[in-house]
Amino acid sequence: MPLAPAPGPPAPPPAAAYPTDAPRSSPPPTQVTLQETPEAPVRTAAPPPTSVAQPPSVSPASSSALSSADSSSLAASSDDGAPVTKKDKTDGLLGPFRIGVLVGSGLPSIVSFGGMIKLTRYFGAGVNVGLIPSIKLSLYGDAQLSYQEYDLYARIFPLGGMLFLGAGVGYATMKGSFKSSYDVSALQSLAPTLPNPLSVESQGSVRTLVLTPTIGLLHTFSSGFTLGVDLGAQIPIAPSATHYSTNLPPSLPAAIETQYVQPNDKKVQDTIDKVGRTILPTVNVRLGWLL
Repeated sequence: MPLAPAPGPPAPPPAAAYPTDAPRSSPPPTQVTLQETPEAPVRTAAPPPTSVAQPPSVSPASSSALSSADSSSLAASSDDGAPVTKKDKTDGLLGPFRIGVLVGSGLPSIVSFGGMIKLTRYFGAGVNVGLIPSIKLSLYGDAQLSYQEYDLYARIFPLGGMLFLGAGVGYATMKGSFKSSYDVSALQSLAPTLPNPLSVESQGSVRTLVLTPTIGLLHTFSSGFTLGVDLGAQIPIAPSATHYSTNLPPSLPAAIETQYVQPNDKKVQDTIDKVGRTILPTVNVRLGWLL
């Protein structure tokens, strides 16, 4: 009787027959490099949307103007960040410092001249010489008058412009003379040597310390030409003694002196006293050049 073939190994059960928690054989590990496994980006939560104001549109012309303004502002700043003031139109060759001469005319000085400096836009000082070159002014009296004044003055320009307040102090010297001729033929019997006509010349002088407060306008153009006007008052502070003299022929009778000489002297005295011992108004127009 023929022999039956030996039975083979049992067939593996289907995959579903394995329990889910049964261990599985894992494939061999694969070597990877860091270049092949880049780090995954970290995702962060996006912030909530907010409304952003859009910048205004700028035209090319506006952008060029802004660029020029920026460059100007940069040019106008110094290395340490401090702004640099633009050149003032009133500045001269030496900036706000100016120096020059002024001449003028007015009262009581008929002619005046002197020098002036401006240290800044707000402060100036100078020296002034005023003259009355032997002239007769009915405002001061009947005598022929000569006048000299020397003073130092300071001026403050509170707004940095034309308006100024100032004061000067100095000495004023006034000299007056009055000369007359009289017919003394009826009196020659009393003094046979008396000349006819009789010439009488009276002279006087006074020197006094004066204070002169002023207010005015003074403008200097860019070229340096300067024009101004000022008003004030000349105030005597310490008048000195007044001196008088009269040129007379020798041996003059007292009657003639009383009748002719004393009235002549009084005219000189009145003029000198008014100029040298009373407050006088001052007005001057000045022009000159300040470099």
